[in-house]
Amino acid sequence: DPRFFKEVDEAADFVTHNLICVPLRTKEEIIGVVQGINKRDGDFTQEDLELFQSLADQIAIALDNARLYEELNEMALQLVKALSEAIEKRDSYTGGHTQRVLKVCMAISNQLGLPPEEKRQLMLAAILHDIGKVGIKDYILNKDDELTAEEFDIMRKHPLLGADILGHIKQLRSIIPAIKYHHEHYDGSGYPEGLKGEEIPFHARIIAVADTFDAMITDRPYQKGMSKEEAVEELKRNAGTQFDPQVVDAFAKALDGGDF
Repeated sequence: DPRFFKEVDEAADFVTHNLICVPLRTKEEIIGVVQGINKRDGDFTQEDLELFQSLADQIAIALDNARLYEELNEMALQLVKALSEAIEKRDSYTGGHTQRVLKVCMAISNQLGLPPEEKRQLMLAAILHDIGKVGIKDYILNKDDELTAEEFDIMRKHPLLGADILGHIKQLRSIIPAIKYHHEHYDGSGYPEGLKGEEIPFHARIIAVADTFDAMITDRPYQKGMSKEEAVEELKRNAGTQFDPQVVDAFAKALDGGDF
């Protein structure tokens, strides 16, 4: 057969006696091939060809479905990011906050050795941790002065609002606890439910550290942000009271390692 490229055998010091090759074909294109080489007994037959083609058809369907699944996942992630960015644009003082929190969360997760699926869940939760702010009035989000007690009470509702919003999206319900409880404190003094210690979902404890760190180093009209060094010391001082000590330790190691 003139299509056989014998130079491959010569380069690999291999002898091809016979082979069978069938395409992996989807509706639109050929995406690969299935090949068998050197049948043990005799030559490949028409029956072998039909069997290989049947196998190739099933593989092609599986690969095409996997590709579609990846494309849908990527589209969903882009929609999540777009929604997060739309919310950030309502708060003129926290531009880029979500991406910075995400970066810190991922650095902490690497230090903690979280498995891939947990990292994916944490990533989604970090991107959407402030989704509830869509229900907060603009005059509160963009106020130039410190919030009044009444306004702060309204702002404190955003974790519950976020949980309610995501409750309508089946595929995102698994990240609701991280979003709902990322303002809880390790000693039980946080909100919305006063959870403490291990009662607080682990991803919420990670987001709490990343979120607070970014808030501390961000300039506001009424307050200049801390330096990174000052913010780290503040986190360490509050480890065991406001924050999970294990998460603060992982945060410090990630920062020292230049992970963010």
